[in-house]
Amino acid sequence: MELKNSETIINLARSFAGEAQAGLRYQFLATLLENQGYFTASEKVKVIAKNETKHAKVFFDHIVKAGGSENIEFTAGFPYSGNTIEDMFNLAIKNEEEEAFSIYPEFASIAEREGFIDIAASFKKIAKVEEAHLYSFKYLLRCFNEDGLYKANEPTTFVCSECGYTETLEEAWDVCPLCGATQGYCDLLLPR
Repeated sequence: MELKNSETIINLARSFAGEAQAGLRYQFLATLLENQGYFTASEKVKVIAKNETKHAKVFFDHIVKAGGSENIEFTAGFPYSGNTIEDMFNLAIKNEEEEAFSIYPEFASIAEREGFIDIAASFKKIAKVEEAHLYSFKYLLRCFNEDGLYKANEPTTFVCSECGYTETLEEAWDVCPLCGATQGYCDLLLPR
């Protein structure tokens, strides 16, 4: 089967659009975090936004490698909501969960059935990354809601992302004792 006559090309186009939009929405979230003084949290979200853009490029490249297309028609819904940090985290969690456990596994199955093994492998690999994003967003939201971005129940190593000052405490400093950077520059250790 040729890619241009397959269900897989529609799924690639949908995935490209979804990943491109997710990358931009996460950049909006990163800006909101930064504007509220959560600089290191913003940097973590920027990395995820960059990942989403790279995923979009993988899907785009599969289409182009098969000869491209001037236009691929499809119908899909895309979210346009979230004006608070909490709203945007919740939307990100919902989207990452759907991609990791429903959308991309289904698209991989379709690609395999149609004989596009390399494309199926891309969907499967990206689904694993989306699962990691899901857990990162859940962690960040929980910490954000519990005022726990810079607090721990046990001694934790906090590192100033500006100067590298390191200290083991249960709560990060308000101002770095070495360079004076605000708490929002303390590095966040995300669970693996």
